[in-house]
Amino acid sequence: MLFLLITAAASAGVLDNLKSGGFDDPGSDSVAAAEALERSFPDSQPNLVVLVKDAKGGVDSAAARAKAGTIATTVAGTDGARVVASYWSTGDATLRADDAGLVLVRVDGDENASMRTAEKLHEKLSDPKGAVAVSFGGITAINNDMNSQVEKDIIAAETIAIPITLLLLVLVFRGLVAALLPMLLSVLTIVGALAAVNIGAQFTSVSVFAVNLITALGLGLSVDYSLLIVTRYREERAAGRTNAEALRITRATAGRTVAVSGGVVGAALATLFVFDQYFLRSFALAGIAVVLFAVLGSLYVLPATLVLLGDRIDKLAVKRRSPRPRREPAQTFWGRMAGLAFKRPALLATPVIALLLLMAVPFTNAQFGVPDERVLPAATESRVVTEAVRDDFGAGDDRALNVVSEDWTGTPAQLQRYSAALSKVSGVTQVIGAAGVYKGGDRVTVLPDAVAAGYQKGDAVRIQVQSDVVPYSEKGGDLARAVRAVDPAGGAVLVGGQAAQLVDITHSIAGKLPLAIVLIAVFSLLFLFLLTGSVLMPLKALVFNTLSLVGILGVAVWIFQDGHLSGALDFTASPLAVSMPVLMFCIAFGLSMDYEVFLVARIKERYDRTGDPEGSVREGLGASGPVITAAAAILAVSFFSMLTSGVSLIKMYGLATGLAIVIDAFLVRGVLVPAFMRAAGNYNWWAPAPLRAVHRRFGIKESLEEEPPPAPVRVPERETTGTAR
Repeated sequence: MLFLLITAAASAGVLDNLKSGGFDDPGSDSVAAAEALERSFPDSQPNLVVLVKDAKGGVDSAAARAKAGTIATTVAGTDGARVVASYWSTGDATLRADDAGLVLVRVDGDENASMRTAEKLHEKLSDPKGAVAVSFGGITAINNDMNSQVEKDIIAAETIAIPITLLLLVLVFRGLVAALLPMLLSVLTIVGALAAVNIGAQFTSVSVFAVNLITALGLGLSVDYSLLIVTRYREERAAGRTNAEALRITRATAGRTVAVSGGVVGAALATLFVFDQYFLRSFALAGIAVVLFAVLGSLYVLPATLVLLGDRIDKLAVKRRSPRPRREPAQTFWGRMAGLAFKRPALLATPVIALLLLMAVPFTNAQFGVPDERVLPAATESRVVTEAVRDDFGAGDDRALNVVSEDWTGTPAQLQRYSAALSKVSGVTQVIGAAGVYKGGDRVTVLPDAVAAGYQKGDAVRIQVQSDVVPYSEKGGDLARAVRAVDPAGGAVLVGGQAAQLVDITHSIAGKLPLAIVLIAVFSLLFLFLLTGSVLMPLKALVFNTLSLVGILGVAVWIFQDGHLSGALDFTASPLAVSMPVLMFCIAFGLSMDYEVFLVARIKERYDRTGDPEGSVREGLGASGPVITAAAAILAVSFFSMLTSGVSLIKMYGLATGLAIVIDAFLVRGVLVPAFMRAAGNYNWWAPAPLRAVHRRFGIKESLEEEPPPAPVRVPERETTGTAR
């Protein structure tokens, strides 16, 4: 209770301290270019767009002009904001459409400060349905709408996930009291992780999307670990153990499984720290906090709760109409499935592998981009305005490449030659700068001095490179690289803009990805080796997990990039955010290893006691299969509930991760693992002598190495009701 009170206070206002960006590499040229523009040419980077529309009177009506005046006055009276340009004050035709005009605003400060200022202006001025409609767009408005949408989505998702989870828990545990234990643990885990993230946000940038991971993973892991602990505790009690003895054995077996599982999942998520984007690093921070509190709660809070409850854990139980005798694990559905896979490995494994390979095919055509307004619902105010600016106005070409230098030492002639050379790059439509407007290598217009001053201030120079190439595309990347390859001759330059941003993000992630993969592989192999003492079992897990996850990424491409099911799921198809495959792979890989640990630990425990390869697989899967499938179903519900989100990034993340969990639990653990163990035979538990010595010294033993458990206590038929045990 004390922990809950402290963390609840520490998590207050967490969403206000989180950010919606974080996709860029802060050390990249494109980020440096944006920062240089902000320092030397701040008015060239308006980050808030106000659309004023008079559908009846037109853009030049008195009402529209009066509304524009009110906007200018309000912005001028707001600290940290200023009007950069307005159609009604400059008469600039690029800021005019038939019935609408633009007011371009610059909001100062970092991401959070600018968003708060923009939100104040929005509250005072926004009126999309008024006679003279006023709507907000631009990057700060998009970020505000995204934060607001995420907050709504979390409430909506949990409204769906929590009741379904509780219902499934009641069915699994066949009792309300037992079902409430995972919910208690999930509350402690989620609130604790939110507090950790909120504290972290005071020292570094943290993405608002990390909250989605906290709620889904916090609920899911709490249920996973509670199922494992409580199920094993009940098994031991049913075998005739006292409550204290059942709890001791549970902590020594299932408790160690939880600890190993937490280590594997936490290690997989920790690899996200190797990337420079705070979007990915935020998930590492959030994920580690969730795993830490879920494991600690499972190993300390949950056992204490079981002690306090005693026999009352079975209170408010759902009783069967006709009680069925307890079956041995090998005789359950999963035990029989393991036996079938053991006898006919090729028959079952071949179609599963073929299915996963078929699912992976679309990933070969994956296209990558950076999230923009398309991740929001089509009717969102900031998306509507941003698309209108792009389609109906000639202002603020946010898809152009920006070339900037803060220490230009070249002569005017060198600036002209550089501008001409840029205009000859394939895909460039025109180049605008202090030297004039260039097309195809020739100067077509000389800018007025007042306009040219906006492109050169002392040693600072900027050039706008316009193009008809879609920036977040392969051609856009080629264009950015070609522009960077042009020799400026008059000093060092930086190239920014959306196409350059995509190149830099892709390069940054690709550069760190090998290290992340190596770390995931090493940590997974290490934990599984310490658990099993086998060389082959960890390698098998690595291969199967990778195969299933590449298949899931193929499904993500087929749906969210190619647009299949876009109507049913209500999203706009677009290239995959380049950070998302990495994120989904790390999270799903960790969760897959979670179930691998559950299964292999139980198989190894049986094998250590019996030495029977087939029997240990049947009994291990028969005992752990129900726990794994129940846990997977509940965890999948947590992620599938994200399909209610209005942000397509969250939809993709929820669908892909939920699908990965289902496929892993039912097909990989239920079919491929026993089939592989049949094919590997005695090599399943093999390791060279030096590694066997390491395992004997440092290995994690799941069995108690004690005498077989006593026979169940027989209770006369007439005493089977009431409190008899």
